[in-house]
Amino acid sequence: MDIKQLEVFARVFENQSFSKAAQQLGLSQPTVSTHIQHLEDILGKKLFDRVGRRVVPTAEAHILYRHAVEILKKREEVLAELLSLDRKPHRGTVKIAASNIPGDYLFPHILKRLKDIFPEVIFILEITDSSRVLSLLKEQLPSFELGFIGIETKDPKFEVKKIHDDEIVLIAPPYHREDTIGVEELARLPLIFREEDSGTRRTVEEALKRKGIDPRTLNIVAYLGSNTAIKEAVKRGAGFGLVSRYSVEDEVSCGKLKVVRVRGLSIKRCFYAVRRKDITPIPVVRTLWEKLDKLFKNGKNGEC
Repeated sequence: MDIKQLEVFARVFENQSFSKAAQQLGLSQPTVSTHIQHLEDILGKKLFDRVGRRVVPTAEAHILYRHAVEILKKREEVLAELLSLDRKPHRGTVKIAASNIPGDYLFPHILKRLKDIFPEVIFILEITDSSRVLSLLKEQLPSFELGFIGIETKDPKFEVKKIHDDEIVLIAPPYHREDTIGVEELARLPLIFREEDSGTRRTVEEALKRKGIDPRTLNIVAYLGSNTAIKEAVKRGAGFGLVSRYSVEDEVSCGKLKVVRVRGLSIKRCFYAVRRKDITPIPVVRTLWEKLDKLFKNGKNGEC
């Protein structure tokens, strides 16, 4: 059963005439008869009886017509919605999955500019860890059109674009006296780390390994699920944290936290936008992707 057969059937039902249906549809009467015959063969039901010159719908035809009307109405709704994308391509809802730093800091900072560009778009943001963002985008029927992550992915499924540079720094309570420490001293500090699947934690551990430090030998006092939680714990003297410099700019400028330089240790990283290569983006997502470089002004500065 196809949509054209249902359309022909509905016109015959409404007109109780093959010839009038053919005229309305711009088809020949034999073509209309063929469509009805194929539909009856598929359903195994007779749909019309000929009584003299009249075409009388059967009981089965009445049932089918009720559903055919709904199907044809839904087709018109779909076509109208698709056409509206051409007339107003920048409207609707965009769902974005983001890791902690892009979700808590980068995206909110560009939201005003996004709304200026896309005033009729509603953005829905879910914040999770970088690994989960990639998993959400890789689902068979993904509900998220775009992702922002703190790790670079080589997965061929994704198109990747660098959007922002960052540095991971050691933060201390504001009353901490030292401005600089050595790497060996870092290993002895009570440290508060991010959760296992965090891009920040992964970047820190890889940087420490390059310096010959086994992360398992560190003095970890807690694992917390967000930079905000780590910052609050450090403010209250629970330990030291390795977090995004971008995420502590306000606290450092206000004197609520202190950045301590670790001699010989520089942890640079980038944030990335990702989207599926095999899924055609809706117009607003396509335009947003093209404008990411301008939205994140320093997205191509520095090295990663």
